[in-house]
Amino acid sequence: MHNPARLTPSTRTLIAVLASALPVAGHAATAAHISFTAGDVRALSADGRSRPLVKGAEVASGETIDTGNGRAQMHFSDGAQVSLAPQTQFRIDEYSFAGKSDGGEKGFFSLVKGAMRTITGAIGKTTRQNYRISTTVATIGIRGTEFSVTHGNSINVTTGEGSNEVCNAAGCLVLNSGETAYVADANTRPVMTDKKTEIPPPPASPKLNEIIAGNDTDGEGNPARLGSQSDPGMPIIPLASGSGGLGVAYVTAAGSAGGGLLGGTLTFAPTGELTQFADSTYPLMGYSGGAVADFGADGIIGWGRWIGGAQTDIYGTPTSLAGMSYVASLTSAAVVAPSIIRGYASFASTAPVVVSGGSIVATGAPNSVTGTLNVNFASNPGTGGSLTYSLNIPVAGQTFSVIGSANQYSNTGFLGTSSTISSSGSACLTACSGSIPSGDAIQGMLAGSGAERAGANYGFNSAVGNVSGAIVFK
Repeated sequence: MHNPARLTPSTRTLIAVLASALPVAGHAATAAHISFTAGDVRALSADGRSRPLVKGAEVASGETIDTGNGRAQMHFSDGAQVSLAPQTQFRIDEYSFAGKSDGGEKGFFSLVKGAMRTITGAIGKTTRQNYRISTTVATIGIRGTEFSVTHGNSINVTTGEGSNEVCNAAGCLVLNSGETAYVADANTRPVMTDKKTEIPPPPASPKLNEIIAGNDTDGEGNPARLGSQSDPGMPIIPLASGSGGLGVAYVTAAGSAGGGLLGGTLTFAPTGELTQFADSTYPLMGYSGGAVADFGADGIIGWGRWIGGAQTDIYGTPTSLAGMSYVASLTSAAVVAPSIIRGYASFASTAPVVVSGGSIVATGAPNSVTGTLNVNFASNPGTGGSLTYSLNIPVAGQTFSVIGSANQYSNTGFLGTSSTISSSGSACLTACSGSIPSGDAIQGMLAGSGAERAGANYGFNSAVGNVSGAIVFK
C-alpha cells in the first residue's frame, strides 16, 4: 500500500524560505503607464529581457526604458510625468506610492544616458529625500516641480519651476526657476551656466504631417491620422474644465478666416484636449465637434488644433469649420508691476496649417513653430502695455517669418497692431496680410498667477493659402 509523502517541519520551513525568495510572476506593482511613444521604445528588465512599449503599456520598478531612436512619455501613479528624448535610457530604481504622502512613498530613478524633462508629482513634496534622480556624475533632488536633464559624460540640469538641488562628491548647488547647472564629472563641484539643457525636438514626419489634397489623406494618399499626433515635448498636465479664456484662429469650410479672444466655459477631455467652448455672454455661441489633431497643456495654459467642427453664432446658427487652432487658460494673468519688461520664449506649438478654398492643403509638424515675445507692462497696470514678437513658421515647403507689435488691452489680452510677413519661398512675393479680426497677424493672452505663460494665435493670407496656428511661451 502506497504511503503519501509527508513534509517534516524542517522541509516545510525550507520550502517557505525558497518561495519567499522567488518573485511572483505578474505581481510587480505598476509604477507608470506609457502615454506616448514614437519609434521602437522598449522596456528592459533587470535580467536582460526586452519588450516593446506602446501607448497604455505598464512599467514597473526595476525596469529601464530605452527609447533608441524614438521618444516616450509616461505618467506615474503619483501624478508625475516624464518625457524622454531619443537615445535615452531611464531606469525606475525603486517606486512606491499608495495614493497618499505618508512618508512611505519613494521615487528613485537613474538617467543612464540621454535627455529627459519631468514635472514631478506627490512624491517628494512633503519628504524631499524620498525623491531623487541619479546619474554617473551627480544626484538631482527635488525642491521644485519642473526640470530637465541632459546626460552624456557630463550633465546639464535646468529648473523650469520651483527649485532643485544638484549634488555630487564635491558639493551641492541649489537651482531656482530658470537656472542651469553644469557638472563636468563626479569629482567636480556643480556650477552655474548660461547654457540651458538642449533636448532634441521631435523629428518631422512628412507622412503624418504633410496633409495635402483635402483634409483626409496624406501626401501618399493614405488616410490622415487624427488624434494626438504630437509628442508635446514636455509632459501633459490637463486643465480641468471650467470658466476661462479662449483664443482661436479658424478657417471656415467656405474659406473665410477669423479669430477672437473669448471668455466662457471650457470643456477638456481627461487626456488634455479641448472638446467644447460656450461663450459666457452669449450661451448659444461657441465651438464644438472638431476632430482633435494635436494638443498639449502644462497645467497653466493649453493649446491644440481641430480639424472640422462647427462655430455657432450668438443665435446658435452653426458654420462648418475647415480647421481651428486654440490657446486656453482657466486663470486670469495677475497684474505685473508697471514698467517691467519681460521676455518670453516659445516652448510648444500646434502644427501650422494652410487652408485654400476651404480645404486643408498643407500641414506642418507639431512643435515646429518657434518664436519670442517681449512685453513692456504699462504704468497703468494691466492695460495699455506694448508687445513685440517674432515667429518662424515652417510649412508648405518654406518658412514664414512674422515680426510685429501688439497692444495689451487688459490683464489678459493682447492684439496685433502691425506686422511684417515674409517667406523663404514665393508665398509672399505678393504681399502677405494678416487675417486676425484686427487685420493683423496675431492675438493672444497672458496666463498664470504671475503672467508666467503667454499664448497666441496667428493667422495670415499668402499665395499658398491662409496660414494659421497656435504657439505658447514661458
